Amino acid sequence: MIELKDYLFLKENWMINIIQAVGSIGTFIMAMLYLISVMVQVKQIKISFIPFLAFDQIIMEQEGKNLKLRNLTENDSDYVNTAFKLQNLGRGTAKNIDIKVYLNENEVIQEKHLNVLPSDKYYLMPIGKNALEEFQDTAKNNGYTTTMHINISYYNQLSKKQNNIMYRVNIEEFANLDDKNLYELAFDPIDA
Repeated sequence: MIELKDYLFLKENWMINIIQAVGSIGTFIMAMLYLISVMVQVKQIKISFIPFLAFDQIIMEQEGKNLKLRNLTENDSDYVNTAFKLQNLGRGTAKNIDIKVYLNENEVIQEKHLNVLPSDKYYLMPIGKNALEEFQDTAKNNGYTTTMHINISYYNQLSKKQNNIMYRVNIEEFANLDDKNLYELAFDPIDA
């Protein structure tokens, strides 16, 4: 028969084992919560270094036979009217940027390579003669869909993976309030 002293000792051991088990489960839960919070912070840091390349709003005005282009957010440069303004709207630096302008999905009419485009910066990419002729023909024929595509591929500083963006260039007409033919170049993303 178990003596009272042994019974109390067994009961005390049993209680200690239960307390240790509860403590171990609590420690495990706290470690999991800590791991989840670290993963969320790493994801947030990664997102804050992702560049995003896009074009500025460009307005076209038809004056007789001439076509006049204007980037709306730039007014301090004479060259802005003959260039696409490529902006890095993200927070990271884009590297090894390759820009190709296509007509009819396979005819490359312009190519550019940039080494670096930091965040909140821009690059003025000259608009070639073939591109201007495409805009002129599309506007003259009252069409709004050009055959022009722009493909941009780049790397960011965190990832070794190449990012790729494809835009179709379309023309949208403004309401004719003062007898001017005004259009906007629209850069519509295409799923690659």
